[in-house]
Amino acid sequence: MRSCKEITKLVSQSIDFPLPRRTRIAVWMHLRMCRLCAAFRRDQHTLHERMSSDDGRAELASFERKRATLSSVNKPVALSAEAKQRMKKCINDSMR
Repeated sequence: MRSCKEITKLVSQSIDFPLPRRTRIAVWMHLRMCRLCAAFRRDQHTLHERMSSDDGRAELASFERKRATLSSVNKPVALSAEAKQRMKKCINDSMR
């Protein structure tokens, strides 16, 4: 029996490339027994479908533009003193 690590790798590969029949059967059997790997497969297929849609491609392009803009800024990102105080207060309040 294959490990969950192997199965998740095969599930990811199966989205882009067909797996050999014997491997597909091994993956199918594992997914029938392992609900975590089955959930991983569902999530991967959902993500693939969304990113393959027109909306997904537009969202990815938007993300890439934002990332390019952020990477072109050489100034380090830092929280303001006020934001730091708010975070400290929230953390302290949640620990009580």
